[in-house]
Amino acid sequence: MSRRAVFLDRDGVINQYNSDYVRVPSDFEFYPDAEEAFRVLGTLSVPIVIVTNQSGIGRGYTTKEIVDTIHAGMVKKVERWGATITSVEVCPHTPTDDCHCRKPADGLFTRAAEAHDLQLTGSFLVGDSWSDIVSARRSNLRAVRVRTGRGAEPLPVGVRAEVTVDGLFEAAQWIAEHWDTPPPRPASW
Repeated sequence: MSRRAVFLDRDGVINQYNSDYVRVPSDFEFYPDAEEAFRVLGTLSVPIVIVTNQSGIGRGYTTKEIVDTIHAGMVKKVERWGATITSVEVCPHTPTDDCHCRKPADGLFTRAAEAHDLQLTGSFLVGDSWSDIVSARRSNLRAVRVRTGRGAEPLPVGVRAEVTVDGLFEAAQWIAEHWDTPPPRPASW
């Protein structure tokens, strides 16, 4: 039976946004509220999936192996904080590549749903950018936008998150409080 999940963008949500890309493990720096956020998410005992565009791979700034090392370290740290990351879904393509996985497309979400028997409708996504919010809507996820990373940039006309909060910890609290409430009607987003 499919389960709902929490999907998290990486850069600008979990770790400090770096416009020059997270190229090596030392570039990856958790936001100060990440530990508290994952402790809250861990209490929900739900699948946590990271969905991240990593065009630095396609641009040659880093490699898949380095990104995998960064993610292995992230997963270990999160486990010490009491949460389990079910999977890390990565799009390595550049914006000009013709792929179905780069957000705002929904390929990362459908891939995770198929691999882990997840129900997308009613699941949550925490993101900072317009592409996160658009991909959440395409996948029928409840979109939570954070003001960290690129979260202060205006969204395109007609694109709205269900709620906007300061950071990942507030997002985790909001999700915990709203896990059992039905999503609002789309017209109210």
